[in-house]
Amino acid sequence: MARILAIHIRYPEGDRCSGDLRLGNFLRLLAESNEVTLHILHKGADYVQAPQNAGYRSQLAAAGIRVTHGSLSRELREHDYELVIIEFWYVARHLIDTVRLHCPSARIAVDSEHVYFHSDQHKARVLGQDPDSPEFRARKAAELSVYGAADAVIAVTAEDRDVLLSELPDANVFIVPNIHEIPAHSPDAHLHRVPGRIIFVGNFANNPSNIDSMEWFVKDILPLVRKSAPAAHLQIVGNAPPAEVQALAGPWVEVTGYVPDTGPYLWASEVSICPLRFGAGLKGKIGEAMMHRLPVVTTDIGAQGIEVKNGEGIMLGNSPEEFSRCIIELLESPELRRRVATGGFEYLERQYSIEAGRRHVRDFQLGIERLPSKRLPLASRLARRAGAMFDDYLGWRFR
Repeated sequence: MARILAIHIRYPEGDRCSGDLRLGNFLRLLAESNEVTLHILHKGADYVQAPQNAGYRSQLAAAGIRVTHGSLSRELREHDYELVIIEFWYVARHLIDTVRLHCPSARIAVDSEHVYFHSDQHKARVLGQDPDSPEFRARKAAELSVYGAADAVIAVTAEDRDVLLSELPDANVFIVPNIHEIPAHSPDAHLHRVPGRIIFVGNFANNPSNIDSMEWFVKDILPLVRKSAPAAHLQIVGNAPPAEVQALAGPWVEVTGYVPDTGPYLWASEVSICPLRFGAGLKGKIGEAMMHRLPVVTTDIGAQGIEVKNGEGIMLGNSPEEFSRCIIELLESPELRRRVATGGFEYLERQYSIEAGRRHVRDFQLGIERLPSKRLPLASRLARRAGAMFDDYLGWRFR
């Protein structure tokens, strides 16, 4: 049993963000055989104890996960952590030296969620920007420097792992993909499907790829679908839709905003879409649709990390014509819907269920325990310890 500290900027908000859903399930599986603490960074008691966060607190407490906030340095000094997992590279860049100072023997793993510079490359090409601009190169270098300073990086897909290893051949990269808790299935669930309903589920907060995908779909793809399937209509479900997404609402498009449970919306739909033109990592919206036995239509970008044949467990289209044709074929053929939905569900159950997640988490922990931890140079340790002492004993007077 290891003492593990996870550092995140908020509670894992699994009902709002698929990345947080993965993180929450990851921590719960770690907590089955380890002492796990979640430190919420830069948040005070008003956030940690807020009534609206009671559900997140109770989920973590039920899994035996302790939650802390406040001084990270104090938390590290008072507990001899053996493994520290930091969510997001841009958070880790400010924390790795602090962890090394106070827990010098701890292994540090940066959970990438997705490789940001890889996603930025796709975005730049789609939007006609320069993927090799000085600004882009600087962001890429900063991200890679953080991964190089850590003991290990956690990737979500084999593609992200390979991208990282092509840049950092000596890095230790482990894969912990999305983890889904499969809901109970009613044999008559198909009877509740609304004819012609297409659904998109996604978090829009700080997520330009989801915004772009909905604008592209509504303007360029949905009109083609409705020419052959006039009953087709779209339901856009997800957290924090910005003004440009809300403006898409109309007779054939509904924008619900945040909903506490996406299950009823997925069970009521016939086709799920993920028309991403840029992005990286494994798309939680696809796994969520598959576990609700919905056929999914997506692009090559959306299908990153999903190893299932086109037409058997998923449908792929990269142009408006291809994408709309996939949707039309599914809407017109109950047998095709059943075959694609069944293939997708069986794939998800094998690769991304809780049982599959336990294997990935076990392999990650066994692998990282074998690694030596990197150490701060002596001069850096002395300088940082002096700074920490000043902050703890005198700095507060100046704040």
